[in-house]
Amino acid sequence: MSTEPDRAAAAETIPPASDASSVSAVLAEVESRPLAERAEAYQALAEELRSQLEQSDPSLRT
Repeated sequence: MSTEPDRAAAAETIPPASDASSVSAVLAEVESRPLAERAEAYQALAEELRSQLEQSDPSLRT
């Protein structure tokens, strides 16, 4: 049995980061969290940014 918060739940609490100012705001919000919650929040942000990058990458368009 894991005591770590559900990564999907952490992802739901991270607002979309669509531009540099949004990313800065999200990072500030993550930094304000207790240390134990930050890893999941950073992972959720990374996944969101990866998804946005993949959607905007012209080399991946068919």
